[in-house]
Amino acid sequence: MADSRSLGDYDVIKMIGQGPLGSLYLAEHRFMKKQFCLKILPQELAQDRGFIQRFEEEIAKLSSLNHPNIVKIHNISFASGRYFLVTDCVVDDVGETTNLAQYMISLDEHLKEEDLFCLLQDVAEALDYAHSQCEDFVHRELKLNNILVSKKEGKPKFYLSDFGLAKIVGDGAILTRTFKSVAEALNIYQEVSPAPESGHLYPSMEIDETKLSPLHASFLQNFSFLAPEQKKLNEFHEIGPKADTYAFGVLAYYLLTSRFPEGYFEMPSLLGTPYQWNWDFLVKECLHFDPAKRPLELIPVLKSVKSVRKETASPQAFFVKQEESHEDYQMEEAAHVSLKEPAFISEEKESHHFKPVFNDGYLERPVHDPDPAKQFAIDHGVKHYEPVRKEIHKIEPLLTEMTIIKATNFMRGSNEGSRDEMPRHNISVESFAMDVHPVTNEQFVRFLEALGGEKDSNHNDVIRLKESRIKRSGGRYTIESGYGKHPVVGVTWYGALAYAKWVGKRLPTEAEWELAAKGGDEEAIYPTGSSIEKSEANFFSSDTTPVKSYPPNPFGLFDMPGNVYEWCQDWYGYNYYEVSIQEPDNPKGPLQGVYRVLRGGCWKSLKEDLRCSKRHRNNPGTVNSTYGFRCAVDVKKEY
Repeated sequence: MADSRSLGDYDVIKMIGQGPLGSLYLAEHRFMKKQFCLKILPQELAQDRGFIQRFEEEIAKLSSLNHPNIVKIHNISFASGRYFLVTDCVVDDVGETTNLAQYMISLDEHLKEEDLFCLLQDVAEALDYAHSQCEDFVHRELKLNNILVSKKEGKPKFYLSDFGLAKIVGDGAILTRTFKSVAEALNIYQEVSPAPESGHLYPSMEIDETKLSPLHASFLQNFSFLAPEQKKLNEFHEIGPKADTYAFGVLAYYLLTSRFPEGYFEMPSLLGTPYQWNWDFLVKECLHFDPAKRPLELIPVLKSVKSVRKETASPQAFFVKQEESHEDYQMEEAAHVSLKEPAFISEEKESHHFKPVFNDGYLERPVHDPDPAKQFAIDHGVKHYEPVRKEIHKIEPLLTEMTIIKATNFMRGSNEGSRDEMPRHNISVESFAMDVHPVTNEQFVRFLEALGGEKDSNHNDVIRLKESRIKRSGGRYTIESGYGKHPVVGVTWYGALAYAKWVGKRLPTEAEWELAAKGGDEEAIYPTGSSIEKSEANFFSSDTTPVKSYPPNPFGLFDMPGNVYEWCQDWYGYNYYEVSIQEPDNPKGPLQGVYRVLRGGCWKSLKEDLRCSKRHRNNPGTVNSTYGFRCAVDVKKEY
């Protein structure tokens, strides 16, 4: 882009991804102050008359697709010599962009059968909808990387991205850019002259095997999802919706078996999968070599898998005859509800009509040294080293007392503060419960012992020990003498989030934190009222103090001002309050961003940093001796 900071009416925040179909950026509309994703198509296409003709013919039709499982195209534009699409931002529960390949790697075990069914149902419904709108609507590039995952409120939802873009960009451009991307990733791309006197046309330097293996795996994934008719160059113009049916079958087979179907492949029921339904039928129906034998509608075929259970059928029953009708099968629905009783809830407030809703706590341990080629069943002849992990006994968390803050409206922000606190505006926040003090060193040490290290499942640092009062020696964690009750410091946003998940809680939103800090007085400048003294909070000092060393605010919350900055759930947006005015109900911050929000000031802050409306931010992986956190949970009303 000519200007890396802007494109048309959009201010670019950061790059999200890159591929043969173009680059994907997170951006904010300059006037609407809303975030979108910009799909910037390859620059050389602007001079391709064939592309321009396809673009004009197809993009208007694709933008008409409106389905809850298809990434919506809001606008098509041209600026700075580049064509780009404006689409929805699809993010997970922590505001990150996640595709299905990344989501599957993050799982510690196979998908539960009902969850697998729901995943495939989201994809099937999207494909059936698009195919029913027009026979020319073909995805052509259905694969793991083009299925995005949004995991809000604990339940994942799946979206198809790049629908139909492969046809618009053109097969030749995709192939050329794929080769170019591989060469650039391996640092072997260079402009060469075809003239004989130019010397070597191929680079002579050695190729980094650590880069080559993931690229090899990525190429195999792309190739494996292509239908047989897509692999015949003289039939590219005849590709129809049933190519998507084949790709859907490949997707199902991979999710069932962790391998791609090649040659004479075995049915899932013969590979020892833990599933009980008749998935063989779905695989056989979708993976016919002849497109005419594949079903066009996927939902009826998907529903059929629930017809036969392994424990009630012989192995031969999984090979269903093609002439049998889909209507011969019946669906069975099951729902499972798991509740966890709350503990350590303050009774000082009149909260007996509300009950905190705890999540099932879970620990996301890192997976060491993953082999990218392993999931594609590539045997390099060398046994992959897997480190031996000692058995980690179950360690129970040391929970914090919580207090309930009821739903209310309040005025957020300040017209006298910094520019990012303006304008002051009214918002509503639902009832929630919050820890009465920040997480302490003795609480976080238990988490580290349960985790078995200082990395989360995505290999992000959860804490940097040299910035904290926690030390490791001989594989054991210890706390500096006298600091057990002090708030933990040196914690990243990722570490705060991982701890909250472990105890079945979450991080508070920025709106919840400010409401809690005000203590019920929306005119309060500081959590202590209109002013604050050194006898009321730990600030402009030389170190942290034990939690609960100073009086609580009217909500019974300790250390809201000073002691440590506290990580919040939200992405930080400099102009976000202008959007929050338009969407005032329980605001949760921008969909994506570069920084995460911090609130409250710290032990070495000046008085100004302790204001209720004061906003601070930093990269989620940043640590220092002033960053800590506390947890929150949703609540429900009991009748």
